[in-house]
Amino acid sequence: MNGASGSMTNALIDKARAERERRRSGRSRTTALMVLAVLGGIGLLLALTVGGDPNEPPTCDDRTMTRGDVCMIYSSGGGGGSFSYDEMVDRRESSDSVLRGIGFGLAGLCAVLMIPAATRLDPATPWGDPVTGPCPRCGKPNRRERKTTHSTQGRTTSYYTGIVTLCTCGYSEVRRRP
Repeated sequence: MNGASGSMTNALIDKARAERERRRSGRSRTTALMVLAVLGGIGLLLALTVGGDPNEPPTCDDRTMTRGDVCMIYSSGGGGGSFSYDEMVDRRESSDSVLRGIGFGLAGLCAVLMIPAATRLDPATPWGDPVTGPCPRCGKPNRRERKTTHSTQGRTTSYYTGIVTLCTCGYSEVRRRP
């Protein structure tokens, strides 16, 4: 084993140990649930705060419109034209309902994703798959393995993938993926 290969093997082992510790400590689940809760909160905030008073008159070029006014909108995307007071109210309500839908959709999606995040990242679930046979170091059947990928970045990104086997006694080994 040359130096570069040995350092990549150590990097894979270190990454696998860090993943195992994150899972065991519950940090992975806590982080995932916190991110989903924050995104869901942003979605609810968007859904509940979008739009103002529906009785408030619309604006055109930052000026409040009155009945009988016409607003000219110039747009290269095909959304331009002249719009009456009532049409401007409809445009405002239409865009508000789209943002509300996006907000409620984001909040709902986050709520649904919390269930698999909580169950799949359970700290009680051990890292990796069990390995048959005793550990070469301690003789106990505590070995578990998992495919792990480590990347290094420079001018190009290099990936080193292997199957890392860990034991609770500190034993570790890496098999190169075929």
